[in-house]
Amino acid sequence: MEELKNKLISAERRVAFVASHLEGVMASELRQAVGEIRDSIRLLSPETAAATSDNPVVLFVDDEEIIRRIGEKILSREGFQVILASDGSEAVGTYEQNRHRIKCVVLDLVMPKMDGMQAFRMLRKSSPDLGIILTTGYGEEEIRKRFGTLKLQGFLRKPFTASALVGMVREAISYTRDSEK
Repeated sequence: MEELKNKLISAERRVAFVASHLEGVMASELRQAVGEIRDSIRLLSPETAAATSDNPVVLFVDDEEIIRRIGEKILSREGFQVILASDGSEAVGTYEQNRHRIKCVVLDLVMPKMDGMQAFRMLRKSSPDLGIILTTGYGEEEIRKRFGTLKLQGFLRKPFTASALVGMVREAISYTRDSEK
């Protein structure tokens, strides 16, 4: 892990140097890449916020293990408790077993067995006010068309930043809490 962190730090420095000597779109893209590399470096650093039993529980669902682990690390560092699922079917079952604890679901759209759309509909039917965030490589306009009038609290296009994920989860949890009152 330490070797990976050192490689990322070295890459971040090189990309930042090149970005400082460019202008326009290329410089902008490289600055964004530097931010993403810094997010990755922070993920490999010691945790800064410990999750406690009082902290909100997030169900993070993605068929790619690396995405699940990164999502778990990001959210755990911010103090959230995280439960992982690898497909829609597992997500629905896990939610039903932990519905009293889970305040937010981060749900990938494209997965085997049961896709995100099916899982979304089942979760929404079971808990109309649950905060659900959809993640995918598709564009937001396409997702809005497909989900129409279904209550979607957030959308994150992959690849997303740590700060975007955390901010969206906080908003969705706030929505869920407001609905519980």
